[in-house]
Amino acid sequence: MIAHYQRYILIFFCLVMLIGSAGCFDESAGQITMPEPVAQTDETVREQSNIDVYWDATVSMRGYTTLAAGNVYRTLPDLLGDIGGAMGEIKFYSFGEKVHELDGREHRKFSTPEVYTEKITAVHNVIDTANADHLSIIITDLFESDSDWSNVTKKLREKYFSKHKAVAIIGIKNSFMGDIFDVGLNAATYYYNSYDYDYKFRPFYLFVMGSENEVMEFMERWKDKQTAPNEMNYVLFSETLTSPAVNFSNLSLGEMQNFFIDENLDINDKRMKEFGIDTFDEPAVLNVSFSYQPVFGACPLDINALNTKVQVFTLEEENQWQLNEAENDASLELKEDEKQPSLYHVKLTFTPSRTLKPDKINFVNASLVPSAKSYKLPDWINRWNMANVDVAPEQFDGSKTINLIHVMESLKDSVLISARPALINMNLVIKR
Repeated sequence: MIAHYQRYILIFFCLVMLIGSAGCFDESAGQITMPEPVAQTDETVREQSNIDVYWDATVSMRGYTTLAAGNVYRTLPDLLGDIGGAMGEIKFYSFGEKVHELDGREHRKFSTPEVYTEKITAVHNVIDTANADHLSIIITDLFESDSDWSNVTKKLREKYFSKHKAVAIIGIKNSFMGDIFDVGLNAATYYYNSYDYDYKFRPFYLFVMGSENEVMEFMERWKDKQTAPNEMNYVLFSETLTSPAVNFSNLSLGEMQNFFIDENLDINDKRMKEFGIDTFDEPAVLNVSFSYQPVFGACPLDINALNTKVQVFTLEEENQWQLNEAENDASLELKEDEKQPSLYHVKLTFTPSRTLKPDKINFVNASLVPSAKSYKLPDWINRWNMANVDVAPEQFDGSKTINLIHVMESLKDSVLISARPALINMNLVIKR
């Protein structure tokens, strides 16, 4: 009798273990996500945004408030309040050397010259203070005490680009009458008056930082609100180069060889797609096509000078992706459609036995990525740039920004280093 009970207990225990194992497999299958080294921008849309506006209160900004003609700067407090209120909850701060939170409607005083009393500009302290989960906007003339913009871009790289977030810069030409500081190697101060001549207007900038969706939404709302004739320009530094982002959520599948579409793993992320392989020793070929539509504000791209990159990962214990160090024979080809100039065809080819690990779940990331030469700055940045050299007062051009190219090049390089921008990301999950 005791033996029977022991047998039943053993059978029951085995059933519990089998059910538990099956449940763990289903759970792990439903939680397959991209490996961190190739993770892409988070596309989650929040119902309400938290927006923090940081206003440069140094004396170098005072001159934007002094002339009536061609002045969009003096309407900026109300405009930002309207856009921010439409997107969610907005808070205002002022900064010089330190950051100070503003109460109530105190930010509206920034349309008058009296509030600009700070002597030191420390944008790097704003980056340290900013909450990376909020949409943060810095209003500045791009002056930084000690000209330490390399420190600013380093902090942006660590806090935003490395976390798959975006930074946009909106440049606005505005009338200006006042002093411009620290010009040239001798740190000279020049008085500058644009009068009412729009070709002499001086730029100021909005630095917009946060999740890519919120940054792009702000840019679109800002653009839609503009009615003044003032010259405005945009540049966006992010992982996404096309609108929409090119991945399996919107790629058009073409002919396949030694591939078939599989759905055993119940993958929830539409940017990934599960495939199966018919034969492990025969070449596998996958053809896809997409339309190239540059994102608003994106850096110009030489689409014929892209680098191809294919990485393979395998799912190991505890659902951890491990990079497959074995040399693979995967290749990626890009070709423009002969009849439709904006349509491109991509062919991925590899031999499964050389590229994949058998009896494992494999993740293949195939991407077309820009090089430093193919990822360029917009032309307006060069037109608005002034070298930081000593010049006579009559030769000083206040309609340009000192070292603008240096700042923008540093941001562009930071994106290429940390954010891994790609024209196309094909993420294949393959289970033998």
